[in-house]
Amino acid sequence: MSAQYPLLALFYARLGDSRLAEFESVWARLAPQAVQWSWDDRPLATLGGDVGPRVVQMLPPLPQSHHGWLADTAAQSVACRGVFEVWGQGDTLADCVADTTTVPAAHIQARIDGSWRVNSVTIGTRQRRHSDARVARMAQFGWVLDALAERPVDLKTPAHRLWLVEVQRVLRDHQPVPDPAPRHLLLFQLPARRPPIQDRMSQLALRKRAFLSTSTLAVDRALLLCNLALRSAPAAGATVLDPYCGSGGILLTAAALGAQTVGSDLDWRMVSDNRWPVRIPPSEHRPARGVEAVRMRDNFDEAGLTQPTALLKLDVGSVDAASRLLEANGGRRYDALVCDPPYGRREFQHGKNAWDGELSFKVNEAALAGSLQTLIQLAADTLRPEGRLVFLAPVRSPRDASKPSPETLRDLLQRQGRTRGLEVVHMGVEVLHRGLHRAVVVMTRAHLKEVGGRRSEVGGRRPVVGGRRREVSGVTGTPGEPVH
Repeated sequence: MSAQYPLLALFYARLGDSRLAEFESVWARLAPQAVQWSWDDRPLATLGGDVGPRVVQMLPPLPQSHHGWLADTAAQSVACRGVFEVWGQGDTLADCVADTTTVPAAHIQARIDGSWRVNSVTIGTRQRRHSDARVARMAQFGWVLDALAERPVDLKTPAHRLWLVEVQRVLRDHQPVPDPAPRHLLLFQLPARRPPIQDRMSQLALRKRAFLSTSTLAVDRALLLCNLALRSAPAAGATVLDPYCGSGGILLTAAALGAQTVGSDLDWRMVSDNRWPVRIPPSEHRPARGVEAVRMRDNFDEAGLTQPTALLKLDVGSVDAASRLLEANGGRRYDALVCDPPYGRREFQHGKNAWDGELSFKVNEAALAGSLQTLIQLAADTLRPEGRLVFLAPVRSPRDASKPSPETLRDLLQRQGRTRGLEVVHMGVEVLHRGLHRAVVVMTRAHLKEVGGRRSEVGGRRPVVGGRRREVSGVTGTPGEPVH
């Protein structure tokens, strides 16, 4: 029996604190065993630097039989760079080197049985070390290198990776993190059995799409929303609804995760099937395609994905919206409703094909409450018990005080959800720029039961992984997203 070494995960700086909820959701869908996760919120608010992997989270001690599932979960999570076994750690590089010498050569050789390479990353700074400096630092780990003398080095596509991590500083030096992690770490990345989700992100890149509106959600955001939404969905045959589908970015990523999809939109140009393809001019996102007459379904064909079951021109506030959407799914309720609602008027493209009237993204708390009420009611009418509603909502930022605070938004969602059988189980906030902060909201549909011959809602909750529900909140992110 080999020794048990600590496990940790590296998370990317982008996508706000929903990255932790995403990891839990993907694990629950992939892995056969439940785990009680425990996250340290302190590094999330203090570690700064690049958009690369920079948030370190220790994992509970898990048997080696779980390691493959951990690696697969990381590979299928947009915001997780990987799960690692800690081979050495210390406040100084010398301490880390000394700690590594306690790892038996047999253990190193058993973990790395093929080609390998070393990655180097510094957490908490934008400055990158020169490659010579990285090589010199790694050369000090002679014990590990000697154990791997007969293993081939492959710098492009290695079967195994070692990571040399340095935690250089925190953003708030006047409020240092209590009990900080060691500054230097030598990590072995658990190899995944599933292809990385980054392959899908490259395949679905906006610049490659035939059909694209100017407000299409970025691929990483759309995939994260779908990962959150599919937590309790069946492994095969899951159904996802996007009632504000636009040019189909969420539908496309849901299909990439194996779901069957249905979309609707108020603009017929988005959901037109065969008779009226839209002529889209070239743009910065698709500079090499020229002017094309295309439809949303062309994106699915080009990516080799299953087309939507149905695309409807629909006003979600109409009295027959829910019945039409259920009919499009064969009368069955959906496993998930995922969307990026248009809280203001949304454009398709500039010029003669744009919406009539002035384009505006401004929305106050009262207007936002009305939009959310419509969305939550639609979810109550179309989701199966335990199904998930996942959506984005604007919240107050330093340059936009017209939006509700995260606390006000949570209270609003809880009040509206309670009367319609939905419960808020997660709300994370990400900062896109000083003028736009955005919440990622996850709500679940309550169970249904028969009471006195009538179907009614019950407040019972589905047991979640770890036996508890957990919410993560915080702020971080990447600028440059369009405002909806």
